[in-house]
Amino acid sequence: MNDFSRINEILENSRTVIVAGHVNPDPDCMGSALAVCSILRSMGKDVYLYRSDKYPYNGAFLENSDSASETVPDFEPDLYFILDSAAPERTGEAFFAKMSASKSRKILFDHHRHKENGFYDAEVSDEGASATAAIVYRWAKNIGHVLTKGEAEDICFGIFGDTGGLRYASTDKEALFIVSELAETINYGDFCSKFFETLPENWFAMFAEVIQSMEKYKGGKVVFFATTLDQLNRFNLAIDEIDPFVEEIRRIGTVKIIFRIREVEAGKVWKFSVRSRGDIDCIPIAQKFGGGGHKNAAGFTFYGTLDEGRKAVLEIAETLEL
Repeated sequence: MNDFSRINEILENSRTVIVAGHVNPDPDCMGSALAVCSILRSMGKDVYLYRSDKYPYNGAFLENSDSASETVPDFEPDLYFILDSAAPERTGEAFFAKMSASKSRKILFDHHRHKENGFYDAEVSDEGASATAAIVYRWAKNIGHVLTKGEAEDICFGIFGDTGGLRYASTDKEALFIVSELAETINYGDFCSKFFETLPENWFAMFAEVIQSMEKYKGGKVVFFATTLDQLNRFNLAIDEIDPFVEEIRRIGTVKIIFRIREVEAGKVWKFSVRSRGDIDCIPIAQKFGGGGHKNAAGFTFYGTLDEGRKAVLEIAETLEL
């Protein structure tokens, strides 16, 4: 889990590196990628940072947050460095097509449950890690790299993203230790303010509408809510700006599991996110629909109507012991 020897050997023999993460990058994906790019550049590497979609809006304050390109590079690097995406196809269709056809080396840092598929030449994957950013921190320590303020913020941003600001069950001793150590490098209060307190005014108007249409089952233990493309257009919000809806709904004391459904293609493609508390495992639910993730946070894509998707997940929810 912490053997970086093969990773470091490959890096030593690589000059040009393309860094990328998964589609619809979350804070962990973003923070990990930015930190790795900065560290690689300090090592004298030529680095190209690719993203398939926009980065989270609340990460705009991070150093070099605007350095990523949504253009698939037209050159062949010595190395592909993938973060937070054990399934290589989740880097995006066009990027994956290029990477899979390439003979260049490929390495991975990740913390999702998966089986090694032989795609990567080397990987450090630890399902027990709170975030991929925690693995980036371990690697920095392994190579004796002293983190800059910007890199420290990147790593904290990643850990905060996957632990809900150190509030989720995924928060472990390592996450607390890393953040406490990096708090000496960053302005912690200012960092927290930028991470949590950057919501646009129209966010509250859309949230009020979502709450009105929210459905509750099993005595309020199961919550189901959907957001549509029409709502995003009417309230002029980006997809990542409504992610905090889940966090607010989690604050309802009776809620044990949340099904958030986001419209991807009008009326026919939906992204399901499943969030739970305690020992309720979301992964088997997501796997029934070809998805995956973590014990308390998983997801999958559903093809069909919203009513069909609702019916499918609620049939599963009815079987849960809550």
